[in-house]
Amino acid sequence: MDNIRCVRFPSLEAAVEAIAPYDDGFMNFCVGSLHEHLHKSLEDDKFKKGHFFGLYRGEDLELTMTVHAAHDTTWKLLCPQDRQSSLTPAFLDVATNLLVDAVLQSVEPQTAFQVFGYKAAVDTFAAAWTSRAVTKGINLSIKPLYSTVSSYATRNTIPPLPSTLPTAALALATMADFEELIPLYLDFSTYAPGTRTREEDEARLRGLIPSRLTWVYRVDGAIVGFISLGRPSPKTIAIRHVYVLPAHRRKGIAEAMVGAITRYFLGVQPAGDEGVFAKPPVAGVKDFVCINAVDIAASRVYRRAGFLFPEQTADGVEKGGVDPKSGQKGWFYSVLRGIAKTVPEETA
Repeated sequence: MDNIRCVRFPSLEAAVEAIAPYDDGFMNFCVGSLHEHLHKSLEDDKFKKGHFFGLYRGEDLELTMTVHAAHDTTWKLLCPQDRQSSLTPAFLDVATNLLVDAVLQSVEPQTAFQVFGYKAAVDTFAAAWTSRAVTKGINLSIKPLYSTVSSYATRNTIPPLPSTLPTAALALATMADFEELIPLYLDFSTYAPGTRTREEDEARLRGLIPSRLTWVYRVDGAIVGFISLGRPSPKTIAIRHVYVLPAHRRKGIAEAMVGAITRYFLGVQPAGDEGVFAKPPVAGVKDFVCINAVDIAASRVYRRAGFLFPEQTADGVEKGGVDPKSGQKGWFYSVLRGIAKTVPEETA
């Protein structure tokens, strides 16, 4: 294939500038993460360190890869929404091999890492990376850590506000909520891939609350659920955590939290209880609110809040999930794969 080229951006700032025109509902994990690192780099220079790549066909950006090997072992491999249909198997084979060539100029082939992003691209990249490692005498294994479905909501997709939306108990979390909130956060974390210590999870929550992007839901004065956002970019933000205590599930709490917060960050008023949302979002009003669901079946609550997850027919066919404004598919399959040295099996 002609006119395919891999560009390495010389710095975090250069990557942010180059990828800015592609700040859409499919690219939050890339663009939002870059902006988070840029913000954190104001206090710690290590967040500027990394390797940032764009895969172009002509002048069109087809794929982005960000590698923060020094402080984040999860690499990101994403594509803009309007390029999804162009990522054929033949193109991905060429493109991911170019990316492997570029990354190997800075990262050792035996490096253990995780890569998250658009499923077809991630799987092709992982296969190309491990194949290249074999030529260097290194045997690596690909571990499927989890699969998700990624989508977004916009002002054009959210439904009319329900006549009864129980959001009066939803409030911005403060450090005074930490001790009551940490058991819920720890339980939520048990569903995440990998293992973390309690101290690590406590540190994460202590870092989340001051960002003013975490909200708690109370029943009879007690916290029974929370919702947390992150990765804000100029046009997007992601709902990262949605959790309700088991005893309070199937009561509409998750839907109320997701619906109200989505409307709030899209600038659609009322978002529910007017007192709770009297001030504009600290991260600003966005064009897209993004979210990942474990699978299509689990996405029903998000679909009712305006997210463009498809419905799945009895024979497993996805139906719907089309953006009413652009006419493009509004969701994609995303995966997290782990790459590490193959551990020899023990013999009896």
